[in-house]
Amino acid sequence: MTDTDKTQANTPSRPSVFSSRRQFIQLGMAALGAAWAGTFVQSRLFPQPTTQEAKPVEFPLTELTVGAVKYITYAGGPVIVVRTAETIKAYSLICTHLGCTTQWQAGPKQFYCPCHDGRFDQFGDVIAGPPPVPLEQFPVSVEDDRIIVGELV
Repeated sequence: MTDTDKTQANTPSRPSVFSSRRQFIQLGMAALGAAWAGTFVQSRLFPQPTTQEAKPVEFPLTELTVGAVKYITYAGGPVIVVRTAETIKAYSLICTHLGCTTQWQAGPKQFYCPCHDGRFDQFGDVIAGPPPVPLEQFPVSVEDDRIIVGELV
């Protein structure tokens, strides 16, 4: 055995500084990649509402008989216009819990969110499930036999 072999045998092996630094950088890059992936998945599962300008939507009063509903797009989102004998109201179909699209059920006259079994009555108020607040309601006016959803500027 040579002197060099004896020196190497007696020297305790310790991890290289470069090895631990490399592992630290790899861990940092993995964490950064996971954060980007999480942000991407979240934006696809829970899209944010658009900031599209809300232009009023008009249609003839004859298109909405008493007891009927009409689906429209207002401010970039789905909206339902409901006509009763007393009033005409417009509600967003976007659930206030996680942003799923609700469905109008004509029989029980309520809105149903299939994502987490949320339910709203015909006035948009929460009656069951996890939604924290009522459905968003939009202003409706009737002028010259035309229904106008939204504010006229």
